[in-house]
Amino acid sequence: MSLRRRPAVLASALAALLAAPSSPARADAEVEALAIATGVIVLASLITDMPEREEPDAVALEVGRFDAVKKVQPATAFSGEFRVGRLLWWDLRPFVGAGVTSRQSLYGYGGIRLATYWGERIVLTPSFAVGGYSRGEGKDLGNPAVVGRFGIDLEYRFDNAMRLGVAYHHFSNGKAFGQSVNPGTEVIGLTFLLPLR
Repeated sequence: MSLRRRPAVLASALAALLAAPSSPARADAEVEALAIATGVIVLASLITDMPEREEPDAVALEVGRFDAVKKVQPATAFSGEFRVGRLLWWDLRPFVGAGVTSRQSLYGYGGIRLATYWGERIVLTPSFAVGGYSRGEGKDLGNPAVVGRFGIDLEYRFDNAMRLGVAYHHFSNGKAFGQSVNPGTEVIGLTFLLPLR
């Protein structure tokens, strides 16, 4: 294991712990699956000791389904992200984003991501962010409306560095701030990444 990758393992473990609920109750199956998938991706990238890749700053757009798994108050979701290409700390890069749903819910977030390359074309990116949520006419995610966003993007990279893919992101508060309601939700969507050069 290269020295430059050890902090990435620690940061990914920290993100998984922050995404888990603070109460002794078990996490949703979706959260557990995301945590396991993230761990597998990070460990596999460490074992294969993938070369570090340069990434340009980029804008990522997503359209998908909000509350697609539980289907309590499903809606169409649209979001955009600014992904910084420069490394923040070892293999971790920062990003910020915002989204809106067809039920007038709004959300914004900022966090870190870890892009792992599987050959020249396939990019798997686990990410963790913290943000805020405004319910509008949509699903109640607790009060105060501070949420963690934990997810994975699977993208195909073209020669010009554009990417097309799918994403799964889970939003929940984990009762981290004493919220009594923590239903959690998810967005499953199609993504398009446009590099800024």
